[in-house]
Amino acid sequence: MEKLMSTLTVMAPIVGAVTLGLISRKRNWLTEAENRGLQQYAIRISLPCVVFNSCLTMELNSGALLSMAMILPVLLVCCLWSFRARGGKYPYHNLPMLFSAQETGMMGIPLFITLFGASEAYRMGVLDLTQAVIAYPVLAILTAPAGEDVSAGKMAKNLMNILKSPFLIMSLLGLFLNLCGARELLARVGLLGAVTGTAEFLSRPLTTVMLFSVGFTFSLSAENRSQILRLSVGHFLAFGLYGLAVQGVLLLIPSVDSLTRWVMALYFTLPSSYLAAGLGKNSREGAIASGVSSITTVLSLLAFCVIAGLAA
Repeated sequence: MEKLMSTLTVMAPIVGAVTLGLISRKRNWLTEAENRGLQQYAIRISLPCVVFNSCLTMELNSGALLSMAMILPVLLVCCLWSFRARGGKYPYHNLPMLFSAQETGMMGIPLFITLFGASEAYRMGVLDLTQAVIAYPVLAILTAPAGEDVSAGKMAKNLMNILKSPFLIMSLLGLFLNLCGARELLARVGLLGAVTGTAEFLSRPLTTVMLFSVGFTFSLSAENRSQILRLSVGHFLAFGLYGLAVQGVLLLIPSVDSLTRWVMALYFTLPSSYLAAGLGKNSREGAIASGVSSITTVLSLLAFCVIAGLAA
């Protein structure tokens, strides 16, 4: 009973925020433009502040490095498959983005914070930085002008635009200040608390806003339902089965701490990247990507219930 109540304590705010987002869209309490404004605050200010604080104060251990190495094989295989598949059974320009990155920003970090606190957010943050090795080149290819060859110069230009992301900038800044010893200097002069306190204050709305937006933007096109379901199930099975194999490997390594296991369990159940919908070349591609993101989000939240119960 105690574990059940602990799980309900974690899940009730999440379900409430997502449900409120659904209701707000149906009742027209907010417009799509207003919801995008909330998202922009969370993505451009709150989320960068979370990862900055976490990267600034973290102690990068072997568990974090191990988890970073373990996500690359499945991302690479799924990415290569998706580029091949879009030339055949799934001829969608934005298909590779659905299989090249998990949605760590809008879902992974807020959910992990809910269970383990903001101080541990770096564990999901470093996974986001790691998947960028594959996701950023894919983004550069998909955002190249239609009908033009993707030259090295054009890819470099697209990558430079992507690298201006506040999330990436603040993550790297926090890591730099941590690793170069600036954190200790700030602590000695009494300024570390002011820096981390300011970032923490600005990051407080993150989880609520992101989960509200998940509910607000939920979409499932009836016209493309069979394709959406096949891609959603394929995504969830590919990452889920690989995630189970990873857990088996981690059990064989006695020095791995429990939070490394939990972050890996959550990462492999996250939805496909929400960026995919905006990379479609037409409305159908956008609708299919939005549907896949919506279905995998529901599956992710169901998996999170199980993880929350086990972790309670």
